[in-house]
This record gives sequence, structure tokens and C-alpha cells, in this order.
Amino acid sequence: MLDRLHSKLFVVALVILSAFQVHAAEKPNVVFILADDLGWSELGSYGNHFNETPHLDQLANEGVRFTQAYASAPVCSPYRASLLTGQYPARIGILDYLRPNSSNALPVDQLTLPEMLQQQGYTTGMVGKWHLTGYEYHGAEHEIRPVDHGFKWDIAREVKGVGNGANFWPYEFRDQQIRWLDLPQNSLGDNEFLVDRMNLEAVDFIKRNQEQPFFLYLSHYAPHSILNGKPKLVEKYRQKQQPGKSTRDRCYLCEDQGYEGDTLNHWAGDHNPHLAAMLESVDDGVGMILKTLDNLGLAENTIVIFTSDNGGETNVTSNAPLRGGKSELYEGGVRVPLIVRWPRQIPKKTVCDGLTMNVDFYPTILDVLGVNDDSHQKLDGVSVLSLWKSPKLSLERDPLYWHYPLDQPHFLGGRSAGAIRDKNWKLIEFFDTEETELYAIAEDSSEQEDLSAAKPKVVHALKSRLQTWRTSINARMPSAPMLARPQSLYFSDHFSAGQESGRWHFTKDWAIEKGVLRRVKTGSEDTRMFLKNAQFRNAIIRFDFQFQESNNLRLVTGSNGHYNAVVHLHRDHFFIQTAQDKSGPYFSHRHGECAFDFDPNRWYTLTVEFLEDELVAHIDADHVVYAKHPILDQERTYLAFQVDDSDAAFDNLQILNASKHTDYGVGIKHVLSVASKYPVQIALEERLKIEKVNARDRLYQSDAQYRQLFQQVEELDAKQKKEYPDAFRSHKEFTKKIQERRKDLHENDPRYKELLFATYRAKRALDEFLIEQELFLEELPKSRKPKELERIRQQYLDHPGYQALVQKQAVAQQVLEKTYPQIFVSDEEIKQIRQERRDEVEQEEKFRKLKEERANAYRAEQDYLMTKDKILFKVQQQFDKMKRDTTSE
Repeated sequence: MLDRLHSKLFVVALVILSAFQVHAAEKPNVVFILADDLGWSELGSYGNHFNETPHLDQLANEGVRFTQAYASAPVCSPYRASLLTGQYPARIGILDYLRPNSSNALPVDQLTLPEMLQQQGYTTGMVGKWHLTGYEYHGAEHEIRPVDHGFKWDIAREVKGVGNGANFWPYEFRDQQIRWLDLPQNSLGDNEFLVDRMNLEAVDFIKRNQEQPFFLYLSHYAPHSILNGKPKLVEKYRQKQQPGKSTRDRCYLCEDQGYEGDTLNHWAGDHNPHLAAMLESVDDGVGMILKTLDNLGLAENTIVIFTSDNGGETNVTSNAPLRGGKSELYEGGVRVPLIVRWPRQIPKKTVCDGLTMNVDFYPTILDVLGVNDDSHQKLDGVSVLSLWKSPKLSLERDPLYWHYPLDQPHFLGGRSAGAIRDKNWKLIEFFDTEETELYAIAEDSSEQEDLSAAKPKVVHALKSRLQTWRTSINARMPSAPMLARPQSLYFSDHFSAGQESGRWHFTKDWAIEKGVLRRVKTGSEDTRMFLKNAQFRNAIIRFDFQFQESNNLRLVTGSNGHYNAVVHLHRDHFFIQTAQDKSGPYFSHRHGECAFDFDPNRWYTLTVEFLEDELVAHIDADHVVYAKHPILDQERTYLAFQVDDSDAAFDNLQILNASKHTDYGVGIKHVLSVASKYPVQIALEERLKIEKVNARDRLYQSDAQYRQLFQQVEELDAKQKKEYPDAFRSHKEFTKKIQERRKDLHENDPRYKELLFATYRAKRALDEFLIEQELFLEELPKSRKPKELERIRQQYLDHPGYQALVQKQAVAQQVLEKTYPQIFVSDEEIKQIRQERRDEVEQEEKFRKLKEERANAYRAEQDYLMTKDKILFKVQQQFDKMKRDTTSE
């Protein structure tokens, strides 16, 4: 007994000692300074002799300067998402810079680095550029802010699209009359410069939070173009070196001051005085921060990190000796400056050639704190703390990867591509041409000698590894548009938690959960989910899909409340269907079928292009279906997803307004060449049915005699309905008649209205009962509520209180149906009524004569179809031969 007590006391003592040691070891502050579009070779410590960066050079002398630090993307938003999550952009789904009205904000269910640091007692603050959301100003339904991702305080965040050169108070561009930043007032006078204001806010944050561990993210907008530095500094650099030739003939900022062209050198291609001036202002801020840390006695316990989000823009600078720049996967686009200072913990005046990427900051900072990764947050980066402390260490790590798919080349020249860096080898795979380039980076950092032809085995190994990586993280690989050119974003929904659009019409068959749209098992045979208030014409529609247990997915679009085009996706093929249109001579038509063996558990991306009277849908450049039909050439006011009775999932829906592609001729030639490349094997009997439907559409549009034959049949059908309405009225017409009666009763019969509303109240009482039992239901978003209600309902089916309400609902419904039986007619009853009416008139001479006349007209129409439509005739011959062969056997 005594031994057990001693053991417990010993454990308690260990816990107390451990807690004391944790408290005694001060948690280091972290200051992360991010420049925007700062190239690898812009700083003095990286060999630049034009720009003046004394404080950053001092930082490098007091810490470690990395020569092979990489950005996870060659543009802004993906880098920032990776920085905060420790994940590759392909895993997050943010692959390009976010447009101002984007719905693809950084999902709030991501566990970000500042959130992890808050859990460790840190105060977190951000100054400056966010660019991980769309903006309400531009029509985005949800604007996700730094506070939603773990920043307790932020300032100088953008509230609209950036990059317009309005870097001086009041931060308004030309005649927009809106500050693009959330700064309500200035702090540095009427000539306040944005970089200076941000530096001031950063220093103030440090002073306010010096008594506790803090994480400061100073995210500069500089030196992103349009470059616009402080006039005195600009003149200083203009006098130092003649600015290079302008890369643009027109400059808005010059025009606004009464100059022609680029007189003020905002777009100088080299020795750009505005870039140098803006960088000097950033450098001044670094000096202010270092001095503040010294004065407050915080320097030795503060990690200071300085880096850039991607390479410099090649229209205002050169990243030499590196090749390329922003938007490209060459070294100039993704290799960035990186300096880390942590006094007494990492060596001074040291250069590290080890590989690192911005996905590494998250796990490295956790490693500094001795904190384990959260199991809910998959990290792609690795801790490089050992490199910080021992820069000459050879760190074994997995390759670095990039995934940057584009619909069209970036305006700065970047192409759709992916890349892998494995030790000394770097492979770039261009998605638009399927070409690859291979470089030995240690000997060829300028990427001048492509070794892909000389090293085919290396190319194959790296390309295979890159493909395996893409598959492992479900990297989206959309097929680039072939006929249409993307313009502005009309609508998108990435179904992230708390960020789904309010424009969907949901039923219990659908739910948004875990970042995807799901069709869930409910027993419904077929179900659609609609986008409300749709209105677009020429467009590119793109979405990710996963079959899961379903066999048939459909994208349905149309006009005036009716569908006119459907893309059908089956497990083994896909095709296009256009529908009959009462407003014109168009009949249902099945177009272009392409075989494709879909893996039900894998994500695919479908690209659908509407361009006037053409529609093309494709999984990749080879698997394509195409339709050209007049019914397509109209405004679309209807869009829905439709799924059979099983589970399926959708994600990343985008609808972009579009125009004719500049290379339309090349695109249509390719589409027509591959549209029948993968034929679908369909039984002849089924093929004959399809071609009969298609032939009707073809001939009705082109053959006047066929139209006359068809119209004779229609006239006789109308005559039958007029003479014998109940015998020939369709099921749809029966139900429509019942709906009209209900509407009339609702408008003119108070008793009906009273009984109907009683059923509504009874049903609502059932839902209210469930919500009272499970209060969380009240807080759910609209997209999840119907499904969760049905799930909870199953748990309370036998509850006495619920059963009593069910009985009340049943009684209310019975009273309504008993009082108005004429509007509650089942499908079987409709079928029975129709058959009874036919039986009653079957023996009438007039009826038999009319029926025979209609039959003859129909046979004449079908015979004409068979003789005039060559495709149908050929299929019919094949079918007849098959039957003869089968009979002879």
C-alpha cells in the first residue's frame, strides 16, 4: 500500500516538475514578414547592387540565408494558403490566385498555424494582405477574414481586388471612391504611404503584446505591381541608375498626373526605381522591428523570418540568374529569398543550400514549441528546424511538388504545368502540350540545358512519381477549354463548411458536409438539386464528381424552366442529350457517346462548354463528347445536378462567362477528330431505339415533307384528345388538371385553405418537436438541416410524443382527402380511369376509324424516317441481319 502511495507521489512530482520546466522555457515570439512578388535576387545579401536593403542584409548577417527556398506556387493565394495550413495547394484546392468574387476562400475547417499557436497561449496578429477569400464588395456571398482562421487582431486588410497602385492615403484608385483597405483613418498624415503605415502597425502590435508570446504576420502588398513608391525614394533611384525601357506603352498613374506613356517609370523593365523605393520602405520596416525587439529585450527570444510569396514579375525586373518569374514553374517563379534569425539558437552569417518550401514553416514552428501535429490537420511539409540550427546538414526529405493547372496562359506568361524537385533533378511537365523538361539544378540553376532527351529513364521515374503524388492528394486536373475562352466568374461554390451558397434549392436528398456536396441515401428514385435564379448564356461549367454507389449522374441545363441540354455520366461512358422544345422544331437527340471506365471512388473533373449552338464536354483532351444543335443557342435560366437513388458527391462547381476561343479553329478541329475516338458498345436493339429518336430530330429540322407527315400525326393526336379527352389525356395532363383544381380551390374555397394549412401546421409541429429534442438542429445551415432532420427523425419514430404528432398529422391529411377526394388521385387510379374510358368507346365506329387513321399516319411517318435517314436505315439493316442470323441458328 505504501509503495503504491510513493509511486503516486513520484508521478505527481514529475508532472509538477514538467509543468515548471515548460513554464520556465520561454516560448519564442515569431515575426513572419512576407513580401509580395519579391524575386530571389533583389536583396543585397543575394547579390543585388542596385536595390538598397541594409536592414535585411543585417538580418542575414545575424541568421541563416537560404539559397534553395521555394514557394509552393508561382502566384499569390496558393502560397498563402500553404503557409497557414502546412499543405500543398493541390490538397487545399486553391490552385491559382483568387478572383475578387471567388467562393473558394480558405475553408474554415482548416486548422491553421495561428489557431495552433493560439492553443499554445500565443497572441496572434496580422498586418496587411490576406487574399484568401472573395470580397463582398465584388459580390462574393461569403467573405472569410483572418479572424476566421486564428488571428485575434488584424489591420490593413484588403476589402476588394488589389494591385492597382493606390499605395497612398486615402488608398483610392482613380474614380472608384472606395478605400480598398480597412483603414478608417490615417496615422501618418495626408501623404501616408501604405508600407510605412503597415510597419508602424507591426511595431505597435509588438509593443502591445510584449508581455506574452506573440505571432505577428506582416504581409506586405509591396512590391506587387502596379509599382508605386514614395516620390523622394523613387527619384533617388532614378538618379542612381537610368531606368530600363518600359514594358508598357500606357500607365494609368502617369495619365492621372497629366503625362503620356510611362514617363514616371512605373513599368521600367530593369532598374525600376519604384520597385527599389518600395523595397527600401519594406527594409526600413524590418529595421524598425529589429530595433523595437532590441529595445524591449525581446530580440533573443524572437524568431524573425523574411521571405516572398513567389518570384518577381519579369515585366518590372529580372530574376537572373534564375529563369522566368512569377506565374512560371521555372526557378525564377518559385525560388524565393528566405532569411531566418533566432539569436543563440541558430548560427550567424550562415548560408544554407538545403531544400525547403513554405509548407515547412507550420511543422517547423510546432517543432520549435515541442508540440505534436494535430491529427485533424494533414501536413505536407516537414520540420526543418535541424537545418535552421545546422545549415550544413544534409536533410533527407521527400521531393518537392508543384501543381499549377491553367485554362489559358497567365497574363505574365506562365503555362499550365506541374513540377517535381528530387534532390538535384527538376522535372517540369507542361499540361497544355504534354511536353517535359528536365534540369540538373546544381549545375544549371538557370535551367538552360534541357536533359529530357538525354535522360529518358530519369524523366519516366520523375513523371511517374509526380503522377502518383497527384493521385494521392486528389489533385484536380481539369481539361482546358477547347472552344470557349473563360471570362468573368458568374457563379461558383466549393461547398466548404459554412461557405456554401444560399442559391441552392435543397431537399433531404442532398447535403453539404465535409467540404463536398453529397446526394445521400433517402429512398428517392431520382432527385435534382437546383441553382436558383440562374442566368447565363455562353459559359464554361466545371465541377468535380465522384460516383460512389450511383450509376448515373447528370448535369441538367435549360431555359424558361425547362431543360434543353443534359450531360449524362454513366459508370462506363458519357454523352449529351438535347431535349424536345415546344418553341421550335426540335426533338430529343442523343449526341456523341464516349467510353470511359470511371472508378467510382475516384474524383474526376468535367469541363462543359456552351458556345452559341455548340456544346462540348470532356474529361481530358481525348475523352470528348460534342453536340451542335439550334436548341443550345439561348440563354440558360436553369441548372441542376441529378442523381439516381444512390450516394454520389460533387465539388468545386464553377460557371464562367465565356466567349469564342481565340484558337477556336484549332479547337473544333481537335474536338471533331476525337469525338468518336472511344465508341461505346451498345446492343443493336438499343442503338436502333436511339437512332429512331435522333432521326426524327434530324429530319424535322431539314425535311419539309417529314414535318408534314409528323404534323398529321400530331393533328390526329389532338383530334383524339378533343373527341375522347379522358381516354387519351396523358398522365402529365391528368396531374396538371388536378393541380389547376387545387389552385382554384386555394384561391376560392376558404374551407379547403383552412384544411390545407392544418396539414402544414401538423407537419411543422413534427419538425419543431425534433428541434426541441435536439437543439443543435436550429443552428445548422440550410444545406445540412433537411438531411439532419431526417436522420434525427429515425431516432424518434417510436417516441410517444412524436407518435402523437404523427397521428395528428395523419388525421389532418385524412380530413383533407376525404373532403376533397377529386384532387387526391393516385397514379394507378389515373391509369385505371384512362383504361375505363377507352374500354367504353372501343366499339364505337367513329373511335375505331380515328384510331386506324392515326395508326396509318404514324406508319407513314416511320416508313419515311427509315427510307430518308441514312444512319437509321443502316442500323435497321444491321439489326434485321442480326435477327435473321439468330433465327437461322
